[in-house]
Order: sequence, then structure tokens, then C-alpha cells
Amino acid sequence: MQVDLLGPIVLAISGFAIGFVGGMVGLVLGVVRFPVVMSVETSASITAGTNLGISTLGAITAALRHYRLGNIHFRLFLILGLTGAAGAFIGSFLTGYVPVSYLLVVIGIIVLYESYVLLKGSRTGRENINRNEISENPRSEGSENTDRISVYTQEKLIFIESIIGFGIGVLGGLVGLVLGSIRMPAMISILKMEPRVAVGTNLAASSIMGISGLVGHIINNNIDYFVLIIMGAGAMIGGYLGARYTNLFSERSLKRVIGLVLIIVAATMFLGVLGLGIDVLH
Repeated sequence: MQVDLLGPIVLAISGFAIGFVGGMVGLVLGVVRFPVVMSVETSASITAGTNLGISTLGAITAALRHYRLGNIHFRLFLILGLTGAAGAFIGSFLTGYVPVSYLLVVIGIIVLYESYVLLKGSRTGRENINRNEISENPRSEGSENTDRISVYTQEKLIFIESIIGFGIGVLGGLVGLVLGSIRMPAMISILKMEPRVAVGTNLAASSIMGISGLVGHIINNNIDYFVLIIMGAGAMIGGYLGARYTNLFSERSLKRVIGLVLIIVAATMFLGVLGLGIDVLH
């Protein structure tokens, strides 16, 4: 490794700061952290595995906080988490065999479009959705978003959720990212979730998906445990503290903040492809 005496401090602060923002907006922000991890590693595969591990640790603690705040829709969490975990496990074994640069371009375009949709929605309000919100306790058994069910039949809804979860899981395992930056906006715009509930549910699903992908990377010996411990600890603390602020935003403000963060995520991906800070090309 190429870490000097100040390295651990920089890694810990970076992990905390990125984890804090991620816990607040429901994104683990692995793509933003990627260049930091890559700067102390010599292998893209080890960077991917280590970064995914840090994302997973941050997502777990943030999700626990959101659970206490009532921001998790359990049925959707199980579907996205389980299908995403299966996809991430498969994708982790394909790392190095797929052109990561092309994937990042595609992912960046999707994220940029989703940021546009959220920012537009933050100005116009929630379109085509009844004001009948998720129940006061999204954790309770049988708690369903009635306006989601009015748009899709139950069977179609489960199918769409499963496709979203599995597809994003495969992509995430391939590039070492949990890709909540795609999943969570899709939950708001396609599945018609309330933003704060999408934030908590996305982090919970990211935890399950991340654990599965992490197992694959551990099997393949693609983990730098020193960096994982240092940045992971910061991400866990930051994620837990950041999650406390989600419910302080109005619905429109939360959409706006998420949209702005997504622009940063997309820009980071494009810069990575150009080789301006993220050496992901072989």
C-alpha cells in the first residue's frame, strides 16, 4: 500500500464525510469514495471489493437509524434486498471481465437523468400521486403505499421491483458499487415511494446487497482490510449521524438535495472514465 502517516486520518475523515451525506440522502456514495480508495491501492479489483465493503458498513448503520425513524418499507426492502443480493453476488465474479469504463458511462447517464427528474419534481411537487401517503408506521406488517398499488397490479409491482433489484445488483457487483444512486431515484419516480421512505428503504436494501457482493470479493481475496477498517469505521459513524437529518427536510427539499447529490455522483463517474482521478481502465 502507499499510505503515509497522514493517510489513515485522511481515509477516516473521507469515510465519515461521505458516509454522513450518504446517510442523509439514502446513498452510500461508493462512486464518490472510489477515487479515495483507488489512490492507496494498486489493483482495480481490490479497490472495488474494499469500496463495496465500506459502502456496506455505512449503509448498515444508516439503515438502523432510519429503521428507528420509521423510514423503511419492509416488503419493498425484502424484494430489492434479496434480488439485489443475488445480482451482486453474480456480478462480483465477473469483475475484470467486463469493460468498467463503458458501464460507468451508462450508469452516469442514468444517474444524470434521474437527477433531472427529481429536481424537476422538487419544483412541481409529486405528480400523478394521491396525497394518501404511506401509513404513519411504514414498518408495520401489511403497510403498503396505496398510490403505488393504484398504478400497478400487485403481481406487476413485485415483478418490476425484482427486475430493478436484480439488474442493479449485477451492475453493482461488477463495478464494486452498491448503486443506490440508481435504485433510490427509481423507487421515487417509478415505484412512487415517498422520498424519506425511499431513502431508508434504499439503505436497507443496499446493506443486504452489499453484504452479498462483499462475500464474493472476500472469496476472491479482493479486500484491503486496513483501508476497510479505517474508512469503514468513519462511514458507519457518519452514516448513522447523517440519517438523523433526513426527516428534517420537506419532501420537495429532500428531492432537491438528492438531485444535486446525484449530479455530483454522475460527474464523478464521467471524470473517472476520462481518467481524471479514477483509474478504472485496464
